[in-house]
Order: sequence, then C-alpha cells, then structure tokens
Amino acid sequence: MESYVWNRYQGVVINDYSSTRKEVQHGGPQGSVHGPLLFLIYINDLSKSISDKYIPILFADDTSFIITNHDDSEFRHKVNEVFNKINKWFHSNLLMLNYDKTYFLQFTTKANKENNIQILYSNKKIATVKSIKFLGLTLDTTLNWKHHISELIPRLNKACYAIRSIKPFMPPNVQRSTYFSYAHSIVSYGLIFWGNSTDSNDIFKIQKRFIRIITNSNNNAPSRELFESLNILPLQSQYIYSILLFITKNKDQFFSQLTHTCN
Repeated sequence: MESYVWNRYQGVVINDYSSTRKEVQHGGPQGSVHGPLLFLIYINDLSKSISDKYIPILFADDTSFIITNHDDSEFRHKVNEVFNKINKWFHSNLLMLNYDKTYFLQFTTKANKENNIQILYSNKKIATVKSIKFLGLTLDTTLNWKHHISELIPRLNKACYAIRSIKPFMPPNVQRSTYFSYAHSIVSYGLIFWGNSTDSNDIFKIQKRFIRIITNSNNNAPSRELFESLNILPLQSQYIYSILLFITKNKDQFFSQLTHTCN
C-alpha cells in the first residue's frame, strides 16, 4: 500500500510538449483499482462530522444532505449551519468544495411558498435550482416529475427512430429485442417514482408508437392486443409490476413498519 501512495509523480503532455514532473503530495492515481476504496475510507466520517440530526446520502463521490424543519427561520439556520460544517470538514481534510457543482434544492408543496434562502461561505454563494439531476433522475421542487419525463421524451424518440430505421431489414423479433435493449431500460429506470405522474401518459403514447411500428399496425389500431402479442407490459402495468418487485425485495422493511404501527 505504501508503494501505491508514495513516490509518485505526475505531469502534463500536449503533443510534443511536456511539463516538469512533480511529486504527488496528496491523493492517488486516477482510475486505479484501489482508488474507490481509499476514497470511501477517506470520506467515511463526513456524514458523522456534520450531525446526526441531518440525513446524509452518500453514493460514490456524490454526497447530499436532507434538512427538514417546519419553522422557516430555523430551517434557514440549519441549512447554513450544515454548509459551514461541510466546508470545515473539507478544509480539515485538505479538500476543496467545488462550488460550481454544489446546488441547493428546496422541496415544497404547491400550497406553500419557497423560502428565499441564500447559502454563503467566504463570499461564495451556492446556486439555488428548481430542478437537479440525481443518480439519473431529475428532481424538481414539487416532485411532480414533469422535468424528468420531458427529458425522457427525446431519448425515447431517438430509440423509436432507430427501430423504424431497422424495420425494413430486421424481423419483428429483432425489433422487439432492440426495443428492450434501447427503450425499455429508459422507461423502467426509476419508474416506481414517476410512473404515477399525470405526465407519464406522454411516455405511454411513445410506447404505443413502438408497438405499432414493430407489429406494422396503423396509428388507430387498439394497443392492448398488440402489447399482448409482443409480450410487452404497458407502462402502467410495468409501473405496478415494478412496485410489487420493490415490495418483495424489501418486505422486511414493510413488515417491520407494520409491526411497529400495530404495537
């Protein structure tokens, strides 16, 4: 392990020009096998150093904190308090927070107004956003999933165009396989969150377009029989199926909550 960390040098090479190599004082080689493990060990105490009162979410190098409070002034105080503690932890561990990649998203209901909160540290301001991409899902302030679905539509349209392009050369079974490899992964990812949104009907319309292209049906053909013939679940059925799978895989959590409620 010592030989992995110490006595390493780095430089920059552009075409025929190269910089002077200097010894690496901090960190390790990027893209190495040990890198992720050392990184996780290094930031292991980040969440505990903030406070047990806040909910940390750590996924690889993506870290988020959930802060909740019904009182507006107390909520504003907690937000800035967490941010100050995060910066102190970074400073103590010889790291630097990337302010351009750090955002503040405030969740609220349609009936309640957002708090006008500015997060500052050393004259640097954190941007407040209305929506943000988190682990492949676009979250917005009211969690209505409209932004996420609007980003899925062009991706599915491209997949639809691809299937339409190969249709003259490929049989229906290959087109069906293309649908599962190209479009189904887009539709099914995170479906348990956004599948019940009113805007999900736009995705279902594109899904029916896929089915009619593969079966060589006209635009007015009933879709139920076409879905059955291809053994493909419609969007709402896929949504229910995804929820059932989630409950089955996490049934211990549901049963423990039920037992606690009954007691």
